[in-house]
Amino acid sequence: MNTSNSPSAPLSTGQYHDVNGLTDLKRASREDPNAAINEVAEQFESMFIQMMLKSMRDALPKDGLFSSNDMETYTEMADQQIAVNMAKSGGIGLADVIARQLRPEGGVSEQRQSDVAKQYASNDSELQKPAMMPITDSGANAFEVR
Repeated sequence: MNTSNSPSAPLSTGQYHDVNGLTDLKRASREDPNAAINEVAEQFESMFIQMMLKSMRDALPKDGLFSSNDMETYTEMADQQIAVNMAKSGGIGLADVIARQLRPEGGVSEQRQSDVAKQYASNDSELQKPAMMPITDSGANAFEVR
């Protein structure tokens, strides 16, 4: 396990059962926020991959020579480690997208969010007004609400 307190030490050991990972992540977020963002994104991707593997295994038939509670436990542990290894080696690209969104410069700026919110607020007031259309066969002064 990662017991070093140096900033150059890796944030996680690559083991799914690393119990000191959260403590290391908190420390790293104070020292190097970008590295912590990368680690969180990688961990999320690992969990996502593990859930995909679990769903794929659940779709397979359960009967057979090797179906038992013990085998299911070991298969789950193997899937968890496979997910961690996949995420560490580049994964499916989800970690990169998440990290980009979590970084202040990578996501949508507060100014842009404010501009979009104002635009939608003005559009919303226009949408709330009933649209009036002339009815051609009832006379020129008759209107209907659509």
